[in-house]
Amino acid sequence: MQNGFVGSFIGRFRGECLNEHLFANLRNARSLIATWRDDNNHHRPHTGRDELTP
Repeated sequence: MQNGFVGSFIGRFRGECLNEHLFANLRNARSLIATWRDDNNHHRPHTGRDELTP
């Protein structure tokens, strides 16, 4: 059985990042994914932390 947290993350990542952008090349993909990751890890409130940022 898959880990529920990983499944939730992959679904959110796909919906918010991968489905929203058309990547021109690998450099562009890495840049957009890094921007999404920074926002997700440092600026967005998380329900597991009572809507606080990390």
